[in-house]
Amino acid sequence: MEAIVFYILAIITVGGGLGVVISQNPFRAALWMVLTFVGIAGLFVMLHAQFNAMLQLIVYAGAIAIMIALTMMVMDRRNLNAIGRFNPQPLWAAMFGAGILADLAVLALKFKIDLSNAGKNLAIDGSNTKMIGDVLFKHYLFPFEITAIILLVALLGAVVLTKKDINQ
Repeated sequence: MEAIVFYILAIITVGGGLGVVISQNPFRAALWMVLTFVGIAGLFVMLHAQFNAMLQLIVYAGAIAIMIALTMMVMDRRNLNAIGRFNPQPLWAAMFGAGILADLAVLALKFKIDLSNAGKNLAIDGSNTKMIGDVLFKHYLFPFEITAIILLVALLGAVVLTKKDINQ
């Protein structure tokens, strides 16, 4: 049963990625990207990494995809139509991708990579979300707080930069 679920999630993920690359409409490409992120989140669930799966859904499928869609909505359509397709040289991109795939296959054969145990014994005792929280807030609390302050300053800077003058 696990193999069937994996193959379904793999088809969803790879199909969504191909949809992003092949789609000529940027809005549809963003929707394909959301499908890819959902497939990746499903793969994380299969690896018993529920925390990573939820981050994948909330941060990537939620926030980043919405940000991309909103950015495309405020772009000037006349300039967007003048740009044309995303990649004017699809043949070179396909050849480059095939070369990377062939290189990875050669490396896998050269180093005799055994995939029979891939993804096994990755689960830890108890909830991995609890373990991540314990490590984050016990050992890395100061860097976590500094990151929160940096993000707050970036948010305030973005608000100040986009604020229009009320008097005009």
